[in-house]
Amino acid sequence: MKEYLDSNRVNFLIWRYVVADYRETAVKFQKEWHVEEPHRQLDFAQHVKSHALVNVINKGLLYNKLERDHAQSQQLGIFGPLHAHPPLHQQLEDEQQKQQQTDAMEQDDKQVTEVSAAATTTTSGGEVENNRKRQIDKQPQAPLLNGSPAKRPRLSNGYENGVDAATTPMELDGQNHDNHAYPSPQEGEQAPTPTLRTDGPEQGTQVEKVEELATETTFIPLGVQRLEDAPDAPAAPASSPTTALVGINDINGESAPVLLHCQWHPRDPTILAAAGTDALARIWNVSRVATTEHASEGHVNGVSPNFNDFHTLLEEDTQSKATVTAMAWNWDGSAIAVATDSDSKARISLWTPDGSHLQGFEVAEPPVIKLRWNPNNAAILGIAPENGGALITVYHAVTANSITYFLSQHDLHSEPLDVAWTSESDFLLCGGDVLMSLRCAEGEIKELKKFAIREDDSLTQVQFDWRSSLAATCGEKGYVDIWDNNGRRREIKAHCDAVTALAWQPLHQQPTGDERLLASGGEDGAVFIWNALATDGKAKCSMTMGPPIVALAFTPDGAFIAGATSERILIWKVGECSIPRASWSRAPHPGWFSPRMNPESDEEDEHCLGWDATGHKLAYGVNSRLAVINFR
Repeated sequence: MKEYLDSNRVNFLIWRYVVADYRETAVKFQKEWHVEEPHRQLDFAQHVKSHALVNVINKGLLYNKLERDHAQSQQLGIFGPLHAHPPLHQQLEDEQQKQQQTDAMEQDDKQVTEVSAAATTTTSGGEVENNRKRQIDKQPQAPLLNGSPAKRPRLSNGYENGVDAATTPMELDGQNHDNHAYPSPQEGEQAPTPTLRTDGPEQGTQVEKVEELATETTFIPLGVQRLEDAPDAPAAPASSPTTALVGINDINGESAPVLLHCQWHPRDPTILAAAGTDALARIWNVSRVATTEHASEGHVNGVSPNFNDFHTLLEEDTQSKATVTAMAWNWDGSAIAVATDSDSKARISLWTPDGSHLQGFEVAEPPVIKLRWNPNNAAILGIAPENGGALITVYHAVTANSITYFLSQHDLHSEPLDVAWTSESDFLLCGGDVLMSLRCAEGEIKELKKFAIREDDSLTQVQFDWRSSLAATCGEKGYVDIWDNNGRRREIKAHCDAVTALAWQPLHQQPTGDERLLASGGEDGAVFIWNALATDGKAKCSMTMGPPIVALAFTPDGAFIAGATSERILIWKVGECSIPRASWSRAPHPGWFSPRMNPESDEEDEHCLGWDATGHKLAYGVNSRLAVINFR
């Protein structure tokens, strides 16, 4: 009897293997699996040995080897053995075609004989022509390798180019341009056009091509050392892709910081900000540069010289091991806020796009996990831990004034909070079992309303839509909830597992009709686009990427949506989601081969994905690598 594999069995094989030597990993795996005691809760657990996973993999490799050996011995093609006989229905059709051709040849011979007997005189050229027709008609047809009959040589009505002018049946076909494959030997007679028959995409079916963006990628170096600072550094030509860089290995190598955030300027498509560990907080000027044909040595492909000319967004006293924990542009791009965690101290700094320092705020306890500007750019909200709870602080962007709200007994590590402004003074706070509306007024933050949520769910994100005044939340149980300004909720069972990404489609004008689009992505590898105003709970369109979705991003005009996994990006046109418009894969690019800070860790917790202001360039970052992908 054949055994079967399901998710629980596969998960238990992995858990049983790691629990012996990697207990911390096993505990984390149990938590994400949502099975507290796998060895007791699963009825088959008692029969599985500690190294059963290795045994299954080894047997699978042996089976795969047998499959490969068998395939090599059979000389298989796409549709089976190359010398296989055609299907029965095709054999019958071929036999009928051969019989018709035989009958036609006999009729031709009879007609030619009658004409020859009736004629009193004939020219030598006519006799040669008739003899040639009979010889060609009586030649047997050579079958092709896949069993289909070969095309009959085409007969010309004379010797315009000579009998030996063409040496193959295909060349003979090219002598006449009447588009008939089998014309009658009788001069002037039109043969019917044969019925077309296709046998698959490679033999006649048009398939829309997905554009591959691999060649349209530029990598931005994160670990950069200036040429003049390095002793004995060789001089690079002015036109070299590595101008002003030292040692490509230093760009994205072991000393490179880990990227945690990247955001385009909201209005200027040439300005990109990125931040992470090891005091990484920079602004680059990124124009649409032409990528180089050949990758540079080591890790970076298509590095533009100006990528080493950047503005730093950190004060001079910042420690070299400081981590930027949050970053946010304001709505018009006139300032960017950066939160740093350095030596157990937290700070929020405001900067201009050209790297000028505007304002700074000290934070009692690190890290600041979230920064959000209010719509008029007058204030910025930050979330940080304090005394076992969560502290929500609203800072005035010009003065040093601030107001706070304390949420006691809320662990930000296990249940991070998200926030979305709903007006210049009101905002929604979301995370875990918390969903509430608060207002900044009269020098304090007041609670307006608490919303009842699902008992067994844990909220992770909130997104507010300024066009429809609707809020969307999502959580670990796969639900997407739509909330109106009266607090009424409509739930959508969107995903089989946790929802990992949520985004409203951008609009430059008020929506017309009864449609407002919202996209969601989940750990189940699916991307859905919903009509938030519909009541049937059905997705408008759906796409599947396989691995868990780590990020979603609409172009600013709302025409396209990009979905990212840890390995690739697919781009769809909204409303035409059956086939992606473009794809980008991470594996082939040299820029992704640089080592991580901890080579033994496979965790990739932070992924950055975002469009520039024109929707022409897409930034994607993870670990110590940042790519700028030209799309249109």
